[in-house]
Amino acid sequence: MNNHYSKIEPALYVISTPIGNMQDISNRSLKMLSLSDYILCEDTRITSKLLNFYNIKKKLISFNVVNEKQKIHKILEDLKNQKVISLVSDAGTPAISDPGSNLISKCYEIGVQVRPIPGASAILSAVSVSGFSDNFYFCGFLPKKQTELEKFLAKTKLVKASLVFFMPARDLGKNSKFLTKYFPKSNFLIAREMTKVHETYIKDTIVNINKYVQDNDKGEMTLVIDNSVEEKTDINIDKEIKLLIGKMTSKNIAQYLSKKLEISKKIIYQKVIDLNE
Repeated sequence: MNNHYSKIEPALYVISTPIGNMQDISNRSLKMLSLSDYILCEDTRITSKLLNFYNIKKKLISFNVVNEKQKIHKILEDLKNQKVISLVSDAGTPAISDPGSNLISKCYEIGVQVRPIPGASAILSAVSVSGFSDNFYFCGFLPKKQTELEKFLAKTKLVKASLVFFMPARDLGKNSKFLTKYFPKSNFLIAREMTKVHETYIKDTIVNINKYVQDNDKGEMTLVIDNSVEEKTDINIDKEIKLLIGKMTSKNIAQYLSKKLEISKKIIYQKVIDLNE
């Protein structure tokens, strides 16, 4: 394992920054920030706090969704001219629900090297403490409009994995009824203020979580939904019924499986009749 670089290559360095605790950043990340010709960041005020904490003096350039189109050409020219440029977000890993993916794509188009400097991630941190499936799918932020939101949730419901969302805490109230509609039996985890003094993790139904958040709806949170369990299919129901035929009456099978599978007794009873024919 190579513990240090003897030479810094000209490239765009995509550097993860702390999601809360200033100490959650690697020595390599700090070294790259200090050796950069300049640093691209969402908000210079936020990034300057990190640099000041580690006594790093570097030029900061605001690079976000508002000014990306105006600045990208000059940045690409600098990269072609062998500049060492770092890209950071306000917190966590850049280009994940943050500006930067377009710049990175353009770098590949013109033959500029792109290098990741890994570190903190709200997504991985939340999944790691959820206790849900480690097979996960990152969904980003929920759409604002109801029609788009419902289409989005109906689509993501088909992904059998732990689903990870970013959401302003104030939006949970209006979104909770739709989350309940599409994930009525799923367990939820919310992670707030991760790695900070008042970090909070709540694992419960969305209704109970919403009651808690109503008392404190400031800031953003990471929401994880356990959607990894396959829903009961007709094939699975038929298998259950066949195991019981001959051992129980049709009525008792319907009563037993209705409670076990949480499916209407009428539906199961009709299936028993059909399979007995």
